Formats: sequence, structure tokens, C-alpha cells
Amino acid sequence: MGSSSGSVHHLLMLGIILLATNPLGVHARKLRIHKLEKLAQEEDYLHSRLRIAEFQENVLKVNWDLNLRYQLDNDWMVEFKVSRSVDGDGSYERIMLFEVQLCDFMKTYYKDFFYQRIKEYSNAPHPNTCPLPKEQYRLEDYPLDVRVLKKLMTPGHYRIKYKLRNDESVILSYMAEVELE
Repeated sequence: MGSSSGSVHHLLMLGIILLATNPLGVHARKLRIHKLEKLAQEEDYLHSRLRIAEFQENVLKVNWDLNLRYQLDNDWMVEFKVSRSVDGDGSYERIMLFEVQLCDFMKTYYKDFFYQRIKEYSNAPHPNTCPLPKEQYRLEDYPLDVRVLKKLMTPGHYRIKYKLRNDESVILSYMAEVELE
């Protein structure tokens, strides 16, 4: 997938994976996605549709369509923020903020963490592809195994926000609220 498709869902997971936790009681833990919401989408630049459904225990099926209407280069930034709350009462503490230029993201994080996992399920661009060309990108029936997340996350509520932006505008933004019981 392009910068958004590969990065939104997989950065969400990368952020959670990077959280330090206690791996005891993993099998009894339940990971729930309470909300997955598109906060912004600039139709002149792109159209995005993300669907996540529970496929079987510990596996989510992810589908993503991204119609990129303009070429995107290193003037664009990938921003990813993870916040945590013990009880989900509305007061979340930021535990991670990640910002990187799009082409740099493609050559590093996308290449190292995402590309090999998603390429069989998508028409994902090669990590050396930047600027990203106009294209209809798709991720189809990607099986996301959440067992690792359950091992690495501390029980609580997480708010994960993703933005694709430049200095002047945000062209895509998603927010997910996830709970680990």
C-alpha cells in the first residue's frame, strides 16, 4: 500500500508494539478496537477506506483502499501519536510521538516493518518508491495476528492518531481507540 495504507494501520500496530509491558497473563487478555474513525480526508488529494474485522481469535482481517490522486513526495510528513489511559476516562497521557518525512518513512520504517508482511496482500509500492505516484492502492484480506500485541501491551485504553500532512494541510487523519483487558 502507499504511504497511507501501509502506514496507517501498520504504524498503529508498530506504536503499540513499542510500548513496554508485562507479558504475564497474555492468553486471558482481550484486545478490542472500540473505534476506528477517519477524522480528515482531503478528497482533492486522495480517497481512503479502511475496514478491520475480527476474522478468528487473535486474527483481524484488514482491507484498505487508497486512491491517491496526486503524487506525494518528501514535503509530506507521517505523524503518529499514541496516548494511554488506565481507565479510558478521557485523560490520556501521550506515550509516543513519531514524525517523519514520507520518503524517509518509506526507506526506513515501511521497508523494515511493513513491506515484506503486506506485499503478498497488496499492490504496495516498493520501499524505494518516492515520490509516491498517483495510483489506486489496495490491501486485501491481510491477516493481522494480534498475539504479539497482547504480549507487549499493558492493560488499559489507547488512543492512536495518524496524520498525513504538510506544513499547510492534513490530507488524511485517522484515530483508533483500543482497549486491552
